[in-house]
Amino acid sequence: MKKVLILFIAALSLFQMKGIAQKAQVGISGGVSVANVYGELGGLDNRGDARAGFTLGLVVNTPITKKGLYFQPGIHYVQKGKYTVKNEAVREADALRYADLLLNVVKYWGSESKTRFYMGLGPQIGFNLPSKKVKKEDGNRTELRSINFGNVAASDYRGIDYGVNGLLGVHFKKGLSFSVNYTFGLRNLIPEELQAGNDHLRNGAVGFRLTYFLPNTPKEKKEKKKK
Repeated sequence: MKKVLILFIAALSLFQMKGIAQKAQVGISGGVSVANVYGELGGLDNRGDARAGFTLGLVVNTPITKKGLYFQPGIHYVQKGKYTVKNEAVREADALRYADLLLNVVKYWGSESKTRFYMGLGPQIGFNLPSKKVKKEDGNRTELRSINFGNVAASDYRGIDYGVNGLLGVHFKKGLSFSVNYTFGLRNLIPEELQAGNDHLRNGAVGFRLTYFLPNTPKEKKEKKKK
């Protein structure tokens, strides 16, 4: 997690450079995620039941060209995983937690002074955070045990995840943005010592996010206000 924060702080420092800082905007993001872990085990389709969670994050939006092309890196806490048992009486789940680093290139359509639509695409790197196997029965939630990340046989899942992220959204005039994104995991999450044949499991998650971009007052306007 420390490495993720260092990378993102370095990116923020870059945007403080003259000429970039006046154009870049920082946004605070929050919303809902719906995730699953799916793949193939022993030649059979393996898919859990999707789990809903929440997501919180920080994004930076900075223009690359004058024609609406932006670079939009972001770091997001995302709840992922799957239900391994789901019926009327009992629900058991792998409650996976990640810090997702998204590096999207985004295209906007329309004038900055009006509501604009946008879409984007970019790589995703998921840094695993402490995760649990949980159980809910008769309204009571129990943490069964911690999930182990690694490549040995005793591990539940491999650690760092990576994939591709795509998003669609609308950016309103007051700095508020709504987006829907899908993160498609490319890394096989089965620990190396447990992999056999074509067996594979991957993360998949849909996110519904509201982002508020903080006003970015140009340096010239700030100096006029001081006078």
